[in-house]
Amino acid sequence: MAIRPKSIRRFTVSPGSSEEVFTQMVAGCEALWRETHLESMVKRTIKLLQSTFHIAPFVLLKLHKEGEQLGAEKISLRIKQSPEFDAETLQMVINHLKSVDLQHSDYSVGIHRLDLAGHVSNFALLGDPMNEWFALIWSESALQKALEAGDQLDPSLHYSSELALDFMIKQLQTTCRWFSRFTETQTLLNLDDLTGLYNHRYLEQAIDREIKRAQRYDSSFCLLFIDLDNFKPVNDTYGHLAGSQVLREVAQILKATLRDVDLVFRYGGDEFVVLLIESDARGGMKTAQRIRERIQYTGFSVGGGATANVTASIGVAAFPEHAQEKDRLLALADECMYESKRHGKNQVVIVGTPLMGAAPPAPKDKDRWEAN
Repeated sequence: MAIRPKSIRRFTVSPGSSEEVFTQMVAGCEALWRETHLESMVKRTIKLLQSTFHIAPFVLLKLHKEGEQLGAEKISLRIKQSPEFDAETLQMVINHLKSVDLQHSDYSVGIHRLDLAGHVSNFALLGDPMNEWFALIWSESALQKALEAGDQLDPSLHYSSELALDFMIKQLQTTCRWFSRFTETQTLLNLDDLTGLYNHRYLEQAIDREIKRAQRYDSSFCLLFIDLDNFKPVNDTYGHLAGSQVLREVAQILKATLRDVDLVFRYGGDEFVVLLIESDARGGMKTAQRIRERIQYTGFSVGGGATANVTASIGVAAFPEHAQEKDRLLALADECMYESKRHGKNQVVIVGTPLMGAAPPAPKDKDRWEAN
């Protein structure tokens, strides 16, 4: 038996009727559910609110905690024909939001009305207080103002508009909460359990993204391939728990040495990769040397009051100077790291240049693991 899509009769409405309001709202929600980015989703919603409910202006605030107080950062929406909120009125709204407990469940769903010094505004909370958290604020609609002024309008249209607007905002809130949970899950999937750094799975995505950005803006970036020297004696002498602690401390050194915009990955075992955003080969060499020196002169705790010293061999490759393909770039950085290993370890090697690093270690590696 053939299976056919069910035929659905199209819903026809009269212009200006309450049914038209709901038809526009449903069509807008369908478009809203197809969005995959919070900012674009909010912008699409605002455009729909403007066209259907004649609401303007809007402001979007990113909320965050400042000690016990609420902080708010204004986000640019860049939407045409959306006038700015009056600065004084906006500040009154923000001050009021600071005075209430927005994390209370009563504020998590729906629209809330603010009447401050005769100026009526509405706000709705979006996202999740534990992740990204926003407040969408807007003035009363032209329809509402007309009703308050006593203009003769169809009461059913006003009631339908309020229901449709409330439904739309609740759909937006539900979608934003789903985005927050999804983003949090995606982040956990991309993290290494031991070190808290990004994992190998996320590395290739990040490099692909940076290649596209560098090509678009005619910029550059660097890859550092890092391998710890003689790490096996740590596990053999002090146990794998001690080795795991060393890896965690190395991860902290990497994060402390780098900028916030740079990305750090645990590639596997005792190997790490650093992605230096908008850095050329010269900058990559300087950063690699700082990392090498900090690892060399750090005493890593291995339990029982003992410490161990490890060093790092680092390979450096720059985009687009040394390669313009992801696999080639990784291969060059990896090969430079092995070149350091072959020439005594604890050195930085960049594509096509001499070795840079400390003198080769003493031949008896076991002497390096004595307790202090």
